Amino acid sequence: MHAFHIHYRNTQGTLMRVLTAVSRRGLEMPYVHSAPNGHTHRADLLLEVNPKQIGQLCRDWHAIVDVTDVRVGVPTPEMLEAAADFSGPQPAASAGANGRSSSAAMA
Repeated sequence: MHAFHIHYRNTQGTLMRVLTAVSRRGLEMPYVHSAPNGHTHRADLLLEVNPKQIGQLCRDWHAIVDVTDVRVGVPTPEMLEAAADFSGPQPAASAGANGRSSSAAMA
């Protein structure tokens, strides 16, 4: 697991672009936290990635105009504890017990 710390100016859509770079690769995000950090904001992400994906993500994030800094580091105990509670993808709330959506069951 790798911890990513992305510093950015909190303008419209910046955090969404940061997260889209991860979801576009189909990666799970067991830990995401974003908070003000001085004059900017900081997003902390915990991801299971290989060295090639680290390079791709850092390149994508640096290409976002309002991203000011990207750092890769070791996960904090808080991040690892939160990731341990992550049980993976969950079905949509409207899914029935047999996996069919409620609207499909009514049809």
